[in-house]
Order: sequence, then structure tokens, then C-alpha cells
Amino acid sequence: MNLKSLLKVLGIMLLSMTFIYGSCNKKDDPTPPPAAYVPTFSATYFSVDMGGVDYLDFYITCVSDDWEMIKVIVTYPGGAGKDTFTGGGAIQLQGEPFTFPNYFLKLGGNWNFSITGNIKSGAHVGESFAVNTSISVSGK
Repeated sequence: MNLKSLLKVLGIMLLSMTFIYGSCNKKDDPTPPPAAYVPTFSATYFSVDMGGVDYLDFYITCVSDDWEMIKVIVTYPGGAGKDTFTGGGAIQLQGEPFTFPNYFLKLGGNWNFSITGNIKSGAHVGESFAVNTSISVSGK
């Protein structure tokens, strides 16, 4: 093998090694931010008979934290309507049920509650949240 061919082979090997090792120097993707904390809510209801007409009295309970209610949007089954209730900065204690100022006409189906607020206890004090909970009502 002559010197010229040897230099070409060495040059090709050097260039190949530069590309191979240069492309292996990738940085790892940054760590994604932690998922937002979402408190745990449950919904219950009682049926109320008012003059032969059935109504629902809903109770929303946060089982994980004290919380400040910003607003709760109640969506009727099948999207038949919705009502928005603002909290006015009211603090709700963990495990203590919140009830609405009015009753709802009893409609069978899935009732949805979209709750927006701020955590007021535990390791996540001051964090905002938005959470949905629902309850299925049988009947009319």
C-alpha cells in the first residue's frame, strides 16, 4: 500500500470517528416539571320532597385538604344547564361538607362539579387547583 492510500484511509477513519463520537454527545432531555397537585373531592346528595316535587341537596367534601373556594360550576345531566357559585374567599375544612344555597330539581343522570380553589393546609398550602368530580343520580 502506498503512502497516499494510507493517508486517505487514515483521513476517512478520523473523519468517521469525529462524526460518530460527536453525535453521541447528546444531552438528556430536561426533567419535566412535577404534575400539579389535585386534592380529592367527593360528592353526595339527599333527595328533598317539596310539595310533591323532588329536589336534590348536594354536598361537596374535600377529603384531603382545607381549601378556599373560588368557584364551583354545577353542570346538570346531559348538559341541560349549569349554575356557577362563587366562594367569596370562604375557607372549607377538610372532611367538612359544603352545601349549595339552593336545591336542584331532581334529574336522573350524571351531575358534574368543576371546582376551582386554593389549598389552605398541608404540604401544598397556597397552590391553586381545578378539579372535577361527579355523581350519578337515579330517578326522574
